[in-house]
Amino acid sequence: MHNNNRPDLSERHILLLLAVVIAAAAPILLQPGWPAPGSVSGQLCAAAGSLLLLAPLLFLVTKRSGLSASPPAWFIAHVLASMLGCTLIFVHVAGGDWLTPPGLILLALLLLILQGTLLRVIFARGFSRLFARNCLPTGFSAPPQLDKPALRQLIEAKTGLLQQLDPGADEALFSPALKHWLRHPQLSLRYQWLAEREARLVGARAGAGVELGWSRRFHMLLALGFYLGLLAHVIVMLFFAGYAAGGEAIDWWYITAWGG
Repeated sequence: MHNNNRPDLSERHILLLLAVVIAAAAPILLQPGWPAPGSVSGQLCAAAGSLLLLAPLLFLVTKRSGLSASPPAWFIAHVLASMLGCTLIFVHVAGGDWLTPPGLILLALLLLILQGTLLRVIFARGFSRLFARNCLPTGFSAPPQLDKPALRQLIEAKTGLLQQLDPGADEALFSPALKHWLRHPQLSLRYQWLAEREARLVGARAGAGVELGWSRRFHMLLALGFYLGLLAHVIVMLFFAGYAAGGEAIDWWYITAWGG
């Protein structure tokens, strides 16, 4: 049964948030005279924006670990923090040169926000099902010639593994969380493999849409690239300031000037 008190962001709200970010970013990026990236205000915006952009990582951890009592609330925090963090990053880069390696990090961030928004708006229902942790096989349309004996064997194999992974869990609702992957990685991998076979057998993947699955994978890979790039940028600017300055004066706060 649908819970009317369940926190959520509608497609209209997400589009409105995106419009607000665009409206805020446009004058920031087009208006000359904004503080340089290495200035105090520029670095403070970068630090605050980077911290806010860690919210999606927390959302992933709480979602996968089952620690959160309200994953939708974390999703809302993920969206709001990403939008605000992105705006602060724009303030940081407004006075800088975009045609640099850090510009690729910014491009990845822009693609993440745009792709996430479009996926949520265009494929809202399928996207929600694909991201859900608890997904019943009966929620998808079964193929006309379902191999019921094979399906029964898969369910029995999953039930047997579940007794070792989480004896109190319901096989129809269970999906390996972070704690299961950490404690029993091999059992979790076997269970996930069986779950994938079951989904293909009952036509779940076809029902959700192949494009959603690949879009989700692309979103996660793009996010991984962004975070790795952000981490590399922070390390270079803090510890290899001499290399980053390229022989010019270092006008930002740093720890060491290696590479000069």
